[in-house]
Parts: sequence; structure tokens; C-alpha cells
Amino acid sequence: PKGTASISHRSASRFRWHGHTPTASGSSYRPANHPNGLSVRPLRHPSTPERRSKPHFSASDGALTYFWAIRSPNPSVVENPVKTKSVFKKRLKRILLFILLTPVVLSVLGAVAYFAYASLALGGESTPHQQYLSQNMEAVDAEKPGNFKLFDKDFYQNRIFLLGESHGFAAPQSLDLALLKHLHTKADVRYYLAEVDYAQAHFLNEYLRTGNDSLLRYVFETWVRENAQWGNRQFYEKIVKIRAWNQSLPAENRVRFVGVDKIQDWEVIRRFLREWLAANKVSGLDALRQAAENPKFDKNGLYAAAESLLDTVMLHNPLASLTQPKRDTLLHLLQNIRHHQQRFPRDSVMYLNLKALTGIQPELKNAKMYGLWGFTHTLPGSVNGGYRPFASLLRSPGSPFRQQVVALGTYAIDSENMIPGRELPKGFTKGKPYVNIPWANSDGPLIFVNGIKDLVAVTRLNTVTLFKLNGKDSPYFASDRLTRTKVLIPGQSLEADQP
Repeated sequence: PKGTASISHRSASRFRWHGHTPTASGSSYRPANHPNGLSVRPLRHPSTPERRSKPHFSASDGALTYFWAIRSPNPSVVENPVKTKSVFKKRLKRILLFILLTPVVLSVLGAVAYFAYASLALGGESTPHQQYLSQNMEAVDAEKPGNFKLFDKDFYQNRIFLLGESHGFAAPQSLDLALLKHLHTKADVRYYLAEVDYAQAHFLNEYLRTGNDSLLRYVFETWVRENAQWGNRQFYEKIVKIRAWNQSLPAENRVRFVGVDKIQDWEVIRRFLREWLAANKVSGLDALRQAAENPKFDKNGLYAAAESLLDTVMLHNPLASLTQPKRDTLLHLLQNIRHHQQRFPRDSVMYLNLKALTGIQPELKNAKMYGLWGFTHTLPGSVNGGYRPFASLLRSPGSPFRQQVVALGTYAIDSENMIPGRELPKGFTKGKPYVNIPWANSDGPLIFVNGIKDLVAVTRLNTVTLFKLNGKDSPYFASDRLTRTKVLIPGQSLEADQP
């Protein structure tokens, strides 16, 4: 437009002039039309009417080349709107590209970190370990007789046999029943040492004795209500099979449950107390009776009643009228209420309960026991910087069971695990209380057992295989393989303090 600068500060336009001879004043020179059809003439800035750009001349082949040097007093107001719009578009593209690529880059970095973590956690394969395993293994069919030939004579000399599992897999339930029957025959095991509390074991034993399945359903209903993994069909059906098997045995050889776990369900405890108090009329138990019968459960009231009664027994012995077994039963239950109040570690309560029961029940004094437990409880040594699992406490100095405990751990591969729905996103479970997932195997993608690749290499699909790790020349004596388990859930990883 007339009267404005058309190019930016300190730039110059070059044009050709033809067929004119300059005069002294230079006013007769007229430029030819610009190739774009624009007539070029001197411009001035509207704010400085007296200031004009000065022409400069140079000779070139008989013609003149004309240069305009345009100066603006305020170059900041001179902008190119097309260029500004282009810069804005470039910045916008960069921002959008950053937004789009950031999740991709983070996903790639996360995948690289995950696979690196998994590779380190699982470890590689070991030829010496695989050679040893291939010579010390046995395929087990739980539905057929003749299994467990790999056990030697020393194995049966133990007093406590523990089978460890990751809760939620089906195969350990059938293996558990087969092993119970085998140990019943080979080692005279008649007590199933269960991961249940004293009151739950009482109702399970009543089911085994009477066949009243409402008692069995009652115990399982508490687990189902809590969405617990062990409230599963295979466990339920296994107990039904134990009763059917019991019926084929002489009464003195029948299996019964021994419950040593920390209190799991207060309603089951209160029902046990109500029935015990109704069958045993003893004075001085009013506070305990009120806490057990109160429609609205008052845990603190039960704590106070148990604590007061335990202190009273020490001084006045109000239970003197009871027979020793009945007195011991009540005191054992009250002691468990105290353990709960004082927040004793769960595995410590298990150990204390087993030690107490073998002291107050004569039939358990030297009895052999077997049971299926959560994997961590069956670890024979301390883990994670000093924590002592149940089996570790049983094997500790001063324990009456020391050097009489053997543990068998199970590892799942290519299997599905039943996970409580409350532990997963609602959109994934679709309202189901339990969901089967393939993520909890020992070789990933959530759990990584160091050295598991050796077991994978020597086994086949759809099999249950028994390995003897403490045989002659076993490389596991001088190895930490199978002693570390990494889990992608905070607080769930396990590492033995000593191999």
C-alpha cells in the first residue's frame, strides 16, 4: 500500500533500469515496471514525511542497477503476517506431535524396562541344574496309584509335612488329596494340619463326623463372603472326598483337621463360643457370654472379656469345675483372642498354636501331620531380611519340631489362576466375584521365580512333576536358584536370607 514499507528492516530490493541517462538532479530517471507488475518508486514512512531513502547507482553493461535502502524508525512494527502464521502452525504441529508421541515413547521405554526386569528376575538356564533335575524327577498322576516313588526312607521319618501352593490354582487340590492318602498309608498321618483357625477346624471336623453339609457350607460361606481364593469349588469337593474316604477307614484311623491359624472370622469364633457356653454351664463367664451373644458384634468387648478371664484364671481359677480338656479348649481360644488384640505376627501365632495344641491334646503329642498351605508359610528359612515363616519357626532352635519338618513347594507354569474380583478393575471382572487369569505363573508375566526356566526345560505340558532338590550332588546346595521370587505387586516379592 502507498506510504508503507513493503519489506523488513535492513533489507533491499534490486531492480533494473533501461534506456535513461541520469541528469544532475537525478529526477529524470524512471524505473521500468517490476516483473510482478508493480511500479517501484521511493517510499517513505508515514511518520517521517521529511525523511526519504537515497538512491544509489552502479554501472553494469551500460545500464543502471537501482537499489532502494529502506529504513524504518520503528522496526518492531514491521511484521510479516504470513510468516507469523507459519511460525504458529509449526509450533502447534510440534505440540501435537509431542502429545501424540509421548505415550508411544513411554510405552516403548516401559516395555524395554519390563523385559529387562523379567529377564534378570527369571535368570538364565543352567545345564548342570537341568542335568540334575532330569535324573531326580517323577511325573505324578494324582488320579492313579503308585505315585511318589521319589521319596526316600528319610522323607517319611519327618513329623510335619507341608505342601506349599500359590492360592487359586486347581492342580494342587487334587495333588493334596493324593499326598494325604499316600502319607496316611506310608507314614500313619491322620491329622490334616490346616490353614484355618481353631473354630473353623471344629466345624470342619463336625462335618467329617456327621456328614451335615450345612456345616461345611457355613465355613465356606465366610470365605466366599470375603472373596477369598481358598473359598473355591476344588477345595470344597476335596473335603467332601476326604469324608467319603474316611467312611471307608476304621474310626481310629480317620483323618481330622487341626486348625492353628490366627483368627480368620469373628462370627465363626462367636458361634463356637455360644455353643460351647451353652454346653458348659460355668459361672463367672457373663462378660464372655454377653460378647458372644450380642447381636451387634463388639470386638473390643470380646477383647476385654477374654483378657479379664485370662487374668482371673491365673488368680482364682473359676474354671476348676470343668474337665481338663474343656478347660484347655476355652483357654486356648481366649489366648487366640489375646494374640489378635496384641497383633502378633500371623506365622508366629500358627507356631504358638501348634505348640500349644500338641501340649494340651494327648493324641497330638507325637502325631504326624500333613497339610496344604500358602507357599510363603512353607519356606524353611527366614526371608526378606529376617521374617520367619511358619515352617521356619518350626525348624528353629528350641522348637519341639526341629529337624522333623519337610516342605514341598509347588510352581505353576502354563496354568490359570482364580483371582478375587475385588482385586481387579471392575471393567475387567464384569461384576464376577472371581476371574481366571493366566498371569500368575511362576515364569511371568506378574511373578518371576529365579531359576524356573530349568524346570520348564525338563517338563512337558499338562503334567505334574515332582523334583527332589536335596539329592546326592545336588547343585542346589551351593546355589540360590529357586530362592528368589519377584512379584510386580508391592510387598509380595520373596527372597531367602540364606540359600
